[in-house]
Amino acid sequence: MSETIKTSFILPKQLYLEFKKRALEEGRTVRELLIEAMIEYLSKPRTIKKRKRIIDIITKPISGAGPEDFKEYNYEDIGR
Repeated sequence: MSETIKTSFILPKQLYLEFKKRALEEGRTVRELLIEAMIEYLSKPRTIKKRKRIIDIITKPISGAGPEDFKEYNYEDIGR
């Protein structure tokens, strides 16, 4: 495998559970499915409409999440 980078991010619980369920059904890992999904996303042509939708999803507040969650991952500048 090529060089890798370790990263962390917060997922909505239901989304993670769907990935976990699918991974178990397919005998794969959640990591494998996430990498496959990201590669598929990046292989599609870019459109402004899709980009705005993704930005809306990323910036939408998550219930129960606060600035302390970002500090855990050294993102102190987010949420100010």
